[in-house]
Amino acid sequence: MLTRRQFLKKCRDLSLMMCGSTLLTRTVAEGFIKLAKNPPEIAFIHAQNCMGCTTSMLYGNDYDFLDFLNHVGHLAVHPALSFSQGSDYMANLDRVAAEENFLLIVEGSIPANPPEACYLGDKPLYHILANYASQARVVISSGSCASHGGIPASNGNRTGALSVTDYLKEKNIDVPQLRIPGCPAHPDHIMGSIAYIAATGKAPPLNEKSGQIEEYFGELIHNRCSRFQYFSQDQFVKNFATDKNKCLLKKGCRGPITASDCPVRRWNKRTSVCVESNTPCIGCMSPSWPFTTSLYLETTQVEDLPWSEMKEKIDRRRDK
Repeated sequence: MLTRRQFLKKCRDLSLMMCGSTLLTRTVAEGFIKLAKNPPEIAFIHAQNCMGCTTSMLYGNDYDFLDFLNHVGHLAVHPALSFSQGSDYMANLDRVAAEENFLLIVEGSIPANPPEACYLGDKPLYHILANYASQARVVISSGSCASHGGIPASNGNRTGALSVTDYLKEKNIDVPQLRIPGCPAHPDHIMGSIAYIAATGKAPPLNEKSGQIEEYFGELIHNRCSRFQYFSQDQFVKNFATDKNKCLLKKGCRGPITASDCPVRRWNKRTSVCVESNTPCIGCMSPSWPFTTSLYLETTQVEDLPWSEMKEKIDRRRDK
């Protein structure tokens, strides 16, 4: 049993996870009181994925994922964490889907051609996912594969991979959706979204242009990058061995066309972020990832390309 102090501390931690401040602590506390009567039943379904998003949730931040779910809802079904298997597993999934307060989280893209590329139980996922999605209170796409197609949909798309959004459109299913891209998805983004729904009874506000969660994906990485000051001074990395802090834009950084709060939320228990390892952002949260063309098109001497021309090419990529 939690003490009052422990309860309020957890509410504060969840508020920080959801919006980066303690402003929602009271709302979360009130939501928990309501949750005691009707906690959400949470089910995960894995499509074409690598388990990276689940691994990220289990180990990627300061908040223990299983402890989080014990307080916010009930993790009823998960392919990697559930003890039940086979027919028992499918029966449990059917039971959960019939609940009124049912949240469905999908990891991975859905193969449409051939649909036999991925099975759930003894049937192709493409044929039966609609049954569960249509009953969900909210469908959450976890990771770039589920949100935008990701790696399975690239390089010729050998399995006809669809994002969850495109799949639901194809099946004419109209349910509330949240897209949480990333390779992998950030654990704060997943847990914060679940906590927001549980505490408020509604989905988080979405960005009007991208349709993704405003709090997490409302600002370009470039604008909040720790190396932005070097960009402003036209100091760009030319040699990775000697230039440890300069802007990585001319080394192919996708920060100017990728929206996320990575620079301020950070990764691996807030230890670091890609560019602080002197590595360009690969844009894994962008709808266009993995990119099939160079950011700078046919330019051979990127080092000599003026910023005005680079900006024109970046804007053209972002508007697609």
